Amino acid sequence: MYPDKFQYFTPGDIASLEELLDKYRDDSKILAGGQSIIPLLKMRFTSIPNIIDISNIKGLNFIELNDDLEIGPMARTAEVAASNIVAMNCPLLFDAAGKVADPQVRNMGTVGGDICEADPRNDMPAVMLALNADFEITNSSGKRTVNSTEFFKDAYTTALDSNDILTKISIKNIGYHGKYFKFTTMASDFALFAVAINMKLNSDETVKDIGIGLTNVSSTAVKANEVEAYLKGKKIDEKISEEAFSKLLNMIELDDDYNGTKEEKQKILKKIFVNGLKEVYGDSK
Repeated sequence: MYPDKFQYFTPGDIASLEELLDKYRDDSKILAGGQSIIPLLKMRFTSIPNIIDISNIKGLNFIELNDDLEIGPMARTAEVAASNIVAMNCPLLFDAAGKVADPQVRNMGTVGGDICEADPRNDMPAVMLALNADFEITNSSGKRTVNSTEFFKDAYTTALDSNDILTKISIKNIGYHGKYFKFTTMASDFALFAVAINMKLNSDETVKDIGIGLTNVSSTAVKANEVEAYLKGKKIDEKISEEAFSKLLNMIELDDDYNGTKEEKQKILKKIFVNGLKEVYGDSK
């Protein structure tokens, strides 16, 4: 099936992009890697009059270590999954990038696109919440910074206005240990659910800081604030892990569907969370 007709724009710089977004702000869509929008257009699940392809804009694809780990929104997922800078400074992001879909999607898809689509099944929103990442947002009026906890509003809904563009992802919580624990029914499929854990310990092996993000357990990615607060200052053992999971269940929405019953899902999620917590804690020592 072919999509409806649309105008296609390829701005070469941020200024040109801002001009287009101001002009077509109510009926346009930014195209990054195209792994979400193109299938929807081809199946005519949506129709967009104006497509703005940002792949030719210089300065949006970078991976740099300054005071923070800084990543451009057009960095391909495969580039993040192959980056030594990311591997050394942010193991959670490195691990998660390598688990996104399949090689074709990782080679074409972008980190920024995954974030801005805000599909509750996407991997990067939960990872960004676990990392407590900041997002630089730009429009013709200037720049502002939005923390990830304020960015994801609902399914497919973010803090981006219709003339905004994500221009930088900043991660302060570097030097932590972390991993992304993902359960799928097929290797290249969306996660039935997934848990992102980012952890740093004190010298006495108590938890100094921890970030936990959850994929596909609500209408948007979930940051497990209550669980994080409970775990800080503690040494993680079986009892602590079980209590943390009990608190986690109060923050999410599991329902019966074709993937299984609520009870079955709860058992799988518990195993993933408890074992994942132990694994990252062990790696952090």
